[in-house]
Amino acid sequence: MMSSFIYRVRRLRAKSLLTHPCAHQYAFVGMGNHSMANLYPVLDLLHVPLKYICIQSSHKAKLISSNPAFKHVIVTTSLDTVLSDPEVSAVFVSATPSSHYSIAASVLQKGKALFVEKPPCQTLSQLESLVALQESTGSYVQVGLQKRYAPAIRRLKACLKGSTVCNYSLRYCVGRYPEGDALTELFIHPIDLVLHIFGSAEVLAVRQASCQTLVMMLSHGNLVGTVELSTGYSWMAPIEELIVHTSAGVYTLSGIDTLSFQPMGGSFAGIPMEKIRHRNVSVEYLCRHDSFSPTLQASTWVEHGFYHELKDFVDHVEGHSTCCTVCRPTLQSLFPTYQLINTCLHILK
Repeated sequence: MMSSFIYRVRRLRAKSLLTHPCAHQYAFVGMGNHSMANLYPVLDLLHVPLKYICIQSSHKAKLISSNPAFKHVIVTTSLDTVLSDPEVSAVFVSATPSSHYSIAASVLQKGKALFVEKPPCQTLSQLESLVALQESTGSYVQVGLQKRYAPAIRRLKACLKGSTVCNYSLRYCVGRYPEGDALTELFIHPIDLVLHIFGSAEVLAVRQASCQTLVMMLSHGNLVGTVELSTGYSWMAPIEELIVHTSAGVYTLSGIDTLSFQPMGGSFAGIPMEKIRHRNVSVEYLCRHDSFSPTLQASTWVEHGFYHELKDFVDHVEGHSTCCTVCRPTLQSLFPTYQLINTCLHILK
């Protein structure tokens, strides 16, 4: 009886991976390390039919064309060729970050659905321009801020709903980033994350602690949080940690895949019980990285949010039902993020 049930569950799981029908044709602009490691594999899992891959390098285009894995894909260096094809309903854009705005604008002008990796643009005025263009064409747009879809983030948001949050601190510390603008290309993730979890914020203070470190104090109504953003650490030992202090206890998000909760100790007549008698500290793991099970759910694509963000986009284009609307990063939802970035730049000048 039990073995029959287990077999049926496994069969249904396998079937769900094999049956994700797509009636539309798609194109992908860009093929960098991030795309090849995180986006292309997930699109393959979802059986998304790519008609085109568009890249800038003609040499790279020849290499892709000769790769058997892309034998059914048309490889081109012309974006116009892709956008003028009426069979292409949606376009994934993950190219050089500084080129995202111009590519996104071209896709929207053709009225095609757009998935654009962060950052979709470099400035608040460019974001306003993209939103106006989207509204005039009626195109569907989703921005690649995959952390919103991470199971640990979704669990944390659910736990905080209805809770009294006292304060929080976030540290996002990595190595040097000479290849681009760290604020819009790297720090957009943690900035968007605190706004996604705690709501719109007012900047109380911003300090440039060093050439590579930025410290902010934000106010979300009655809630105050501190954020440390730095490229002065190491890529070999990055720090990504969010600590949320609530009236019930402390939530700690380590990385993007481990969420724990330490309940607040009780008191008697205002005296902490832990000062009266010793007790073991209780820590509950709400989400934890599974390094043992070789399953899709334990993969970094799911734990970091890539799988569900791309599935959400494809489901919307295909007209399938989706349960991820509360996570969805639209262009409009990024106004608070870009306004905060803009305020920081203004204060630091």
